[in-house]
Amino acid sequence: MGYAVVGYFDKATDEWIRRIWKELMINDIDDYLYNSENNPHIKFAMYDNLKEIDIINAIEDISQMREQIDIIFKSYSFYPNDQPFFNIDMAASVPLLELQAEIRRRCDRSSTLLPIDFFDAGTWKPDCQLTREVDKKYLSNIAKCLYKKKLPIKGKLESIGLIKFHPAKQIIRFNLS
Repeated sequence: MGYAVVGYFDKATDEWIRRIWKELMINDIDDYLYNSENNPHIKFAMYDNLKEIDIINAIEDISQMREQIDIIFKSYSFYPNDQPFFNIDMAASVPLLELQAEIRRRCDRSSTLLPIDFFDAGTWKPDCQLTREVDKKYLSNIAKCLYKKKLPIKGKLESIGLIKFHPAKQIIRFNLS
């Protein structure tokens, strides 16, 4: 089972992304995220193992020292794996980059990272997952669905938390000050 330290959005942004998840589900493209116990989020780090109490304490401390962050969703992207997954990319603002770096500094001490480098400095990009993994035959359907969702969209990163996955389950969430 894996874990992720994540950031959650304001209500309007959350609902906007959930509508995309719902449309992807209705069109039989991907129903995992819509039916999961999670909310739309940005992943700051993913771990194979961790000491939950240490991570919870670290993100609670971070949440008390950090303010909410203005965000801008600017484009759609996908990872071209055997079963690709789609995202909505966010502008890599200085506050987001600083928050991710602090989360990595504090949480890596009590954890074992998943064996992927997507979360390393200089590689990490802020995004929100729109699908888990989809069959390639749906690529044009996904593109048509997302094309109708005009960007940019502004929102706020309001809280950070810890999730466990698969299946996704929220463990804890703290509001940014």
